[in-house]
Amino acid sequence: MEELKAIDEFESIEEKAEHIGLLNQIETAIGQLQLCEEYGISSGSLVSVLPETETPNFSYLVVHDNESTNSENWEEVMFEGKQIQFGGGDLVIRK
Repeated sequence: MEELKAIDEFESIEEKAEHIGLLNQIETAIGQLQLCEEYGISSGSLVSVLPETETPNFSYLVVHDNESTNSENWEEVMFEGKQIQFGGGDLVIRK
C-alpha cells in the first residue's frame, strides 16, 4: 500500500484517476476485512436480506422470545440501551 501511495507521476489524468480508484478499493477492502475480523464474520456466515415491506412505516424489531410462542411474553432486545428498528433491505448476519 505504501508503494502505491508513493506513486505520484502519471502519464495522463485518466491513469491518475485509475490509480486513486485502486487505492480507494484497497482501503475499502481492508476496512471490510477488519470489520469481519472484529465481529467473527467468515465465508461460512449466513447473510440474509430482510424482505422489503409494503409500506415504509413497517419495521422489524429483534425480540427475545423467552421460550414462548405467545408474543405477549416476548421482550425487545436493546442495543447499547437503544431500540433498533430494521427495515426491508437491511442485512442480518449470523456468525
